[in-house]
Amino acid sequence: MSGTDFLIGYGSLLSAYSRQTYSNLHMPVIPVMVSGWQRGWTTRYGDEAATYLGVRPAAGASLSAALVPTHITDELRHRERGYDFTPVGGDAVRLLHADAATSELETARFWIVVNREQLRADQDHPIAQSYIDTCLIGCLETGGAPMARHFIESTELWDGHRVDDRDWPTPLYPRGTPANAAQRSEIDTLLRAAGV
Repeated sequence: MSGTDFLIGYGSLLSAYSRQTYSNLHMPVIPVMVSGWQRGWTTRYGDEAATYLGVRPAAGASLSAALVPTHITDELRHRERGYDFTPVGGDAVRLLHADAATSELETARFWIVVNREQLRADQDHPIAQSYIDTCLIGCLETGGAPMARHFIESTELWDGHRVDDRDWPTPLYPRGTPANAAQRSEIDTLLRAAGV
């Protein structure tokens, strides 16, 4: 391979714990804003009873994300089953911190996973709080409260059916990041402030 492959992580891949524990991805990530894509609660797997984040092309939209350096492995393809690995031009990717610029990005290939179907959350496939927590913990790690706020405000279809599975013996989201009391409180405050 010439150049480096970067996956644009816009959901649970924002979380270091989820990336490292479930996908063996240990490299540091780079916070970015990606234009031309709309994030929403629109993805389901046939073997999991929840609705996850997906994206669709949308002029004028943008999403906060993390560049995850990786090779596109079978393990990663399994984690992202139900999505197509889609190339993204470098002109759509803007670094959130100027000091993150590296020569590696000049020859990099950028990929985003795009869900094959756009399906809203319903009672049988709710949005799980354990997944929300994982994504927002990742935002807080990657870009602080501003990234977490942008994530909430720029994601569509929050009005789908949701469940609070934080304290379930087995949360709905199987690749989650455990949230401590302080993280739960911060996440709940951010969601309330955004009217979610």
